[in-house]
Amino acid sequence: MRDEDFGQAVWPAMLAGAAILGSVLTACMMPFVAVAALAAATMDRGRATLTVAGCWAANQLIGFGFQGYPLDGSTLAWGGALGAAALVVAEVARFCAGRGGGGVGAAVFGFAASFVAFEGLLYAFALVAGGTETFALPITAAILGNDALWFAGLGLLYLELRRALPALFAPLRAH
Repeated sequence: MRDEDFGQAVWPAMLAGAAILGSVLTACMMPFVAVAALAAATMDRGRATLTVAGCWAANQLIGFGFQGYPLDGSTLAWGGALGAAALVVAEVARFCAGRGGGGVGAAVFGFAASFVAFEGLLYAFALVAGGTETFALPITAAILGNDALWFAGLGLLYLELRRALPALFAPLRAH
């Protein structure tokens, strides 16, 4: 395995680990936006899409398999909406990174725009499926805080890995 192939495998695995840890530690507050924005800022489109989809699948497996999510239509629909929204916001982050020229500033802008898009998409879904009460300011602020902490922590980890092992980890890219 070439060094760059190793790095391209390790970083998605680290994001998946964070998604699993986030799913276990914070129940239903997996850092979807943080993972999507970082994947978009650090990977090519295909790898980012697979990483986000894999993180979503791990979250659903933990929820339904170990945390007792009910197997009913509403819960399954919400799970699908979360996955679809996470994939969309990865593209939002990619678009923003491309407009910002890459780098940390573009990644942060991509995260912010992705959070707004994620919440907007889920709110639109809630208007149809029910559950708009979960978009109260204290709940949305807690979700933002959770995602922002994961984004900052994982982003700093990536930058440190990039600094320490430049042959393994690509720079933040403009897409």
